[in-house]
Formats: sequence, structure tokens, C-alpha cells
Amino acid sequence: MMTSSPSTSLTLLDRLRLPHQPDAWERFVKLYTPLLRDWARRQGFQEADAEDLTQEVLVKLTNELPHYNRKDGQTFRGWLFRVTANQCIDFRRRRATRKLPGADGLSGVGDDSPLSEFVEGDYRRALVHRGLEMIRSEFTDRTMSAFEQVMIQGRSVPEVAASLGLTENAVFLARHRVLTRLRQEIEGFLE
Repeated sequence: MMTSSPSTSLTLLDRLRLPHQPDAWERFVKLYTPLLRDWARRQGFQEADAEDLTQEVLVKLTNELPHYNRKDGQTFRGWLFRVTANQCIDFRRRRATRKLPGADGLSGVGDDSPLSEFVEGDYRRALVHRGLEMIRSEFTDRTMSAFEQVMIQGRSVPEVAASLGLTENAVFLARHRVLTRLRQEIEGFLE
């Protein structure tokens, strides 16, 4: 059971703006590293370069995130795309002396906006999936199973209750508890 304190009442995004928040940065890195790495691979970077680029973006964000303020019409996702896309361009410029990839790898060369192909649905799914991985240890296997069967697999509450030997109310509560905690974990990043 989570206890409330002044630091936990702030969203992760708010905490990242404050000085000396290593736990907030650790959570952000755990949440976003797989997503940033995926964006880099979608840009055509090989695994080692995708790792390097991800680290560069995270370092840049340590300077940029404390000053991030959402403007009208701007989402965190859009801002992060722009920061990442700019870092990709810089990364490619610095690595321009490398040997060009083989013919199969040339499909993305010269395309400065592959991140635009990363649609909102993909972003949301990846972020929710990673958020669930991060909070999984806070719940029993049965609670997570009830949540996943109802919310991800789309099974009915009565069906899940019967299969897990729970009451329907227990399934509703499991869904609510996990969803509430997930929202706390990724609040501010899905706007």
C-alpha cells in the first residue's frame, strides 16, 4: 500500500523540474530508455548507435527537462520527439565520416523526420507497457492477472472473476488499483 508524502503527490514530470531528484530521474530513465531506443532503431540506427543516441538524449534531457513548460497545443510527446529528432540529426552529423550502410540500410538515409511515423498509438502503448512493467512488483500476481485480463485482453469481469476464483468486486478493485497506480506513474507523459 502506498503512503502519501509531499514528494509523491507531485507528478514525475513535476519532480524532474526540481533540483536534486535522483529517484525521479531513475524512474524517468527506466520509463523512457526502451522508448528512446526504439525511436532510434526506427530512425535506422544499429543497436550500438541506438544505445549511444539514447544515452545522449538522456544527458540532454537532464539539462532540458527542468526548464520544460508545456505550451498551448504542445504535448510532452511532441517536445520529446523534437529533442530526440534534433539529437538524431546531430548524432548523424558527428558520425558522417563512418562507412555508409549496405544497400539494404539506405532506405532511411536522408529522411530527417522518421519520428513522425511513430504514431500516437505506438507511443501510448509503449509507455503504458513500460509503466506496467515498472509497477508490477507493487501488486500480487492475481491482481495483475485480473487487470491484464480485463484491460488488455478485453475479457469480461464475470469471466475473469470465475477464472481466478475472485468476486466480481475484487476484479473491479484490482482493475481500479492498478489503473490508478499506472496513471500516477505516467501522469503528464500521455497528454
